[in-house]
Amino acid sequence: MTVFCSGCGTSIADGVKFCPACGKPSGDAGSAAATPVMSTAPPASGGGAMKIVLIVLGIIGLIGVLMVGSCFYVGYKMKKAADSFATNSKPYTGKKEPCSFVSVEEATEALGTPVQSAEARGPMSCDYALGTDGSQHVMVGFMWKGGTGLMKMTKTAAQFGGKEAFTDLPGVGDEAFIAPNGSPLLMRKGDVLVTIDTRTATQDPEAAKKMATMIADRLGD
Repeated sequence: MTVFCSGCGTSIADGVKFCPACGKPSGDAGSAAATPVMSTAPPASGGGAMKIVLIVLGIIGLIGVLMVGSCFYVGYKMKKAADSFATNSKPYTGKKEPCSFVSVEEATEALGTPVQSAEARGPMSCDYALGTDGSQHVMVGFMWKGGTGLMKMTKTAAQFGGKEAFTDLPGVGDEAFIAPNGSPLLMRKGDVLVTIDTRTATQDPEAAKKMATMIADRLGD
């Protein structure tokens, strides 16, 4: 392609960089370098952040569902365990006066030491004061309802703790045993559970057994 010099008008052959007449650059220095076109990526939209938020919320929701489900499961297991200890024992309908089953005189004979008084501590326990000054005490507690289930739970716990630590007392009530270190004594008659704690009086376990036998006989069948 023939071009003309912009300075003097002389024709310049294609590919010649300078005018042969005046020496001015022809302006045809080859194809101009292409201006690089920068590709600008569109700004990231907020869709990615929203996805992350939704994922986090989904995880939190899943954890919540699992926690609620575990609570229901634990509740179910507790109810099932409670049902396993439920019994059809006949409810006790006799008198519920804790100090009326063993008199002061009878307690003195069973314990082998003077008993000064027997005072009810609410409807479920009797406090026998021993010694010349009444400073020692034997507490007798009564659970008028649910004794069968509690005795089963206690015996189950005893099996895990080592049954050899408990002394069975056959022939006392429906079932009875003495806990480690000689006290307390637990005795069940029907659905009534009786505990006799002689630790503060330093009494022989045989004394608690005598009291338990009297109470069992008077609770009736």
